[in-house]
Amino acid sequence: MSRILFLESVAGVAGDMFAASFVDAGLVSVAELLDLPRQLALEGVQIDITRPTKATMRTTHINVGWKNESWKKPLAAFDHTHGGRQAAGHSHANITHPSAAEHWHTHYSELDRFLGASALDDVTKTFARKVFRLIAEAEAEAHGVTIEDVAFHEVGAVDSIVDVVMAAFCVAKVGASKVYATPVKIGRGLIKIEHGTQPVPPPASARLMVGMSVARVPEAITRENVELSTPTGLAIIKALTPEFVNSAPAGVVQAQGMGAGTMDLGTFPNVFRVTVLDDSGAAARAALPFETDEVVEICCNVDDETSERTAWTVEQLLELGALDAWVTPAVGKKGRVAMCLSVLAEPARWQELADWLLRSSSTFGLRHRRWDRLKLARRFETRDTAQGPVRYKVGLTTDGKVLKEKAEFEDLRAIWKKGPAVK
Repeated sequence: MSRILFLESVAGVAGDMFAASFVDAGLVSVAELLDLPRQLALEGVQIDITRPTKATMRTTHINVGWKNESWKKPLAAFDHTHGGRQAAGHSHANITHPSAAEHWHTHYSELDRFLGASALDDVTKTFARKVFRLIAEAEAEAHGVTIEDVAFHEVGAVDSIVDVVMAAFCVAKVGASKVYATPVKIGRGLIKIEHGTQPVPPPASARLMVGMSVARVPEAITRENVELSTPTGLAIIKALTPEFVNSAPAGVVQAQGMGAGTMDLGTFPNVFRVTVLDDSGAAARAALPFETDEVVEICCNVDDETSERTAWTVEQLLELGALDAWVTPAVGKKGRVAMCLSVLAEPARWQELADWLLRSSSTFGLRHRRWDRLKLARRFETRDTAQGPVRYKVGLTTDGKVLKEKAEFEDLRAIWKKGPAVK
């Protein structure tokens, strides 16, 4: 079974929301998560799991706390430079601490060694360390310090550690072959954090967002100042390197769950949703001796452009990287003669081509859909002929059986230019 992981930032993402969605979907058990503090040797840490209702929908919420401060001891064992750092150079990650009395912290380098020495399985351990590395890099860049000087203080440290490890365990347990995600909702306005009043996204989150697709705050969320996605949540998504999409991928849904945040957003559900799909079509396609991939088809109807302009549009789309582009005659509204312009694009390129098409053609809108594709394996050969060298495109199965071949048009055109009788 080829598993697909589809992540939806319904109302943003945080580490606890991410892990809670997997519990809600039944992808991991409560007992498995409750055992993680033991694997980390974090005594006194407790994980509370509840089933709140958000905007009439049943969800799952996870809260990480501690009964006493004994959880600090294993982290302190990895502090090889305690007392040797200058506090003024620290960047304190994640959450504001309420008083100077709670100004305990652990640095990124110590945390990384702690995770590396833990009893976690290798996949969980590697992913958790990757997430914290991303957070540390973002914090260091945001505050002008080295990664080694990035510190996680008391209120932020233990829940961030457990949140990230829970998320890493969930990712490892599912073992998805492909990850898709909707654009992440960040928030808006201003918030107060340890470093003072900051715009949303705050500095570390802003750096984690680089390269990620983001979305506006839904109109149904009326709060003016709201942070929907935390640095921890953003780092988890970034570490997964998903393909960002606006709709669910094709497949058979195996499980779906929603993890709840703590904010009350009124009629809008403060949740993060996970869906696991079985790409059953992939297994069927794999049984055939052909190559497979996915493409996005973009279509629009045009009834007010000249044929010359439309031909130029097709030419430009191909130069911009479209896999193919073509025009189909049609009859539009009010009996007008029209053309349906279609474009095939790689999934990573379709948005760029759609943007160009909306800006450069007369259409006011377009359609797009994702297709699974079967295709022949291809190779190119140059053969000597009576008219000179000619390149051939050869189509064959993945096990090497030649099914068809075709001479390249440009080479044929060069031959035909020698005279109409030449074939």
